[in-house]
Amino acid sequence: MASIKEVLASSELFNGLTDEELEKVAALSREETYAAGLSVFDESTTAKELYIVAEGKISMEMRLPVYPGLEQDTLTEIIPPGGSCGWSAVVGSRVYIMTARAVEPVRVIAIDGERLLALFNKNHEIGFKVMECVVQVASSRVRSIKRALLA
Repeated sequence: MASIKEVLASSELFNGLTDEELEKVAALSREETYAAGLSVFDESTTAKELYIVAEGKISMEMRLPVYPGLEQDTLTEIIPPGGSCGWSAVVGSRVYIMTARAVEPVRVIAIDGERLLALFNKNHEIGFKVMECVVQVASSRVRSIKRALLA
């Protein structure tokens, strides 16, 4: 089983960091596990952690109105190992915009968003590298969601 630092090093958000920088992020992180079907976080709740998938897969679901008074949860994407979710903990309104649910048993690395932002403010180089990756991943996800909604 990969350590927190190893998972971060192979993730889409933190793979560009040096060993020393990874150590700083790992110090803000903890491991969590979720059984299949459980929510890692729910849409419209306060975003406190950013998550990196270590093992398993997470589905990202968005509540969409079907017609007045009726909403439906829509699968927008499956996040594989190395993928990230819960960026709202470090960008935007600090409220999760989707629900993350374990498709199968998952192990995630949960990173304290408030402490991660403090690290970014203290070390702008780490913040720039990570936020650059967040923008690239977010752009890719928007294209993916667009394709899913049009299908």
